[in-house]
Amino acid sequence: MRYRMLGGTGFRVSIVGFGTWAIGGADWGRVDDRDSVKAIHRAVDLGVNLFDTAPLYGNGHAETVLGQALEGLRNDVFVATKCGPIEVRPGLLHVDLSRDGLVRQCDDSLRRLRTDRIDLMQIHWFDPAWPVEDTMGHLADLVQAGKVRAVGVSNFGAAELARAVDTGVAATLQPPFNLFAREIEADVLPLCVARDLGVLAYEPLARGLLAAKFDERSRFEPTDIRASDPRFRMPALQRHVAAARRVERVARSQDMTAAQAAVAWALSRPGVTTALCGAKTAAQAAENARAADFEPDAVTLARLEEAADLSR
Repeated sequence: MRYRMLGGTGFRVSIVGFGTWAIGGADWGRVDDRDSVKAIHRAVDLGVNLFDTAPLYGNGHAETVLGQALEGLRNDVFVATKCGPIEVRPGLLHVDLSRDGLVRQCDDSLRRLRTDRIDLMQIHWFDPAWPVEDTMGHLADLVQAGKVRAVGVSNFGAAELARAVDTGVAATLQPPFNLFAREIEADVLPLCVARDLGVLAYEPLARGLLAAKFDERSRFEPTDIRASDPRFRMPALQRHVAAARRVERVARSQDMTAAQAAVAWALSRPGVTTALCGAKTAAQAAENARAADFEPDAVTLARLEEAADLSR
């Protein structure tokens, strides 16, 4: 495993992180908690030290499973979670970024995670109803109280990100980023480089599409988020599948799996600190972690980009 400094936080984290959305059990099909714990332990064994979660992942279930799995390992890992949206009941979200609301959410996460501090607390997404400057102040109070060690944001555009960073509190960004979704390269990533922000890129496999494990006949349970994702509907699915197969051919020529090549590509981009990879099983966790072993050269990176071009 390789490690990088997480922006200006002073923390050294693995370049492949473990994203826990899938193990929440609500949005990615069936999952077995025993398998989830084995996946987390396998990731730790292979040097992964950054685990990202959120209360929304299974209405707290992902945090609970992660807390159980990290018993006895807590001092060896870096745990990131999120705040803001709360699931009042299935399908109904309420955003609370008030001072009291953030204290309650932080305490609930600490309880579920079985820990006395959160290494990185991130606003899950920007909400114009809550001035980000005020929210940063409230989160700074949690840092002062010793409950949180660093603060970041997730799913922020360049303008909102700049406002958060200008407060002197926000130190990281978590954006979606992969070979199929490169929009942040235009303005967000350059801003992160200029302001020395840590970047935790999520969905480096485009919800599994870049693992080249789906075909045009792939279908998902109604509760699986991919069932309503336009990328998984024809004719878009056909284009993505074809591109993933091209990526896989390039990857195999370099002794990588398609998933490893996609993660290695994301990690090669200027400004990206860590790629957050979801896993339901120990085998998936191992494949993801081993993506850190690869550093494709410029020619291979260009071939991967050409292969992933959906206009072909």
